[in-house]
Amino acid sequence: MPVFNEENHLGKVLDGLAAVVRDKIVDQVVVVDDGSTDRTPEILRRYDFVRVVRHEHRRGCGAAIRSAFDALLPDGFDVAVPLAANGKDDPTQIQRLLEPILAEEADYVQGSRFLRGGDRTGLPWQRLLAMWFFVWMFRLFAWKWFTDCTNGFRAYRTTLLRDPRVDWRQAWLGNDYELEMYLHYQASALGYRVKEVPVSKVYRRAPGQSYSKVRLANWWTGLRTVIYLRFGFRR
Repeated sequence: MPVFNEENHLGKVLDGLAAVVRDKIVDQVVVVDDGSTDRTPEILRRYDFVRVVRHEHRRGCGAAIRSAFDALLPDGFDVAVPLAANGKDDPTQIQRLLEPILAEEADYVQGSRFLRGGDRTGLPWQRLLAMWFFVWMFRLFAWKWFTDCTNGFRAYRTTLLRDPRVDWRQAWLGNDYELEMYLHYQASALGYRVKEVPVSKVYRRAPGQSYSKVRLANWWTGLRTVIYLRFGFRR
């Protein structure tokens, strides 16, 4: 779970994760504090089941996800599930993401807000239009049919992350949202078993904050990643 200045939501998210850990749905929770300057570090210290990786300065969501992978891969974990720290994702739905992998039906599971049974409560219409534009562009360039490809709530079998053809440490991927789109594309292009399952994402605005830290430039970097891979400019 990448975290940056989420004092308004973090406690509730970790309370939800505590139940998931207690029910042995997940074995370890890794939180990457990406240089938070609010009460986030103080809140993290209250939860003894959380393994904290700290960035001294903010580096970006992609950099935080890389740090999480670097922390969990040496310990032999089978699956990695990114989760939003801002309360948009429901920790109890991690089980939905894991089921196709545990049933040997998938290597990568994308959570979809747009499948039947999914939800996107409070999603601003401007973001909805941007998401649909992005998913149609992904279908065009990747020749794969998805209903959602910008939702970071997903599950990776770690064999994908260990595949030498999938170099998620490449410098050109940057430190923002390029990494998530890179892994989404490569899982499809390299023949991994990919499946979507319905999940919920609830959009709430905290006092003095926007719905999301994603900005217009981030949408372009994600789309650029797909274009580079499709036409062989990067690998």
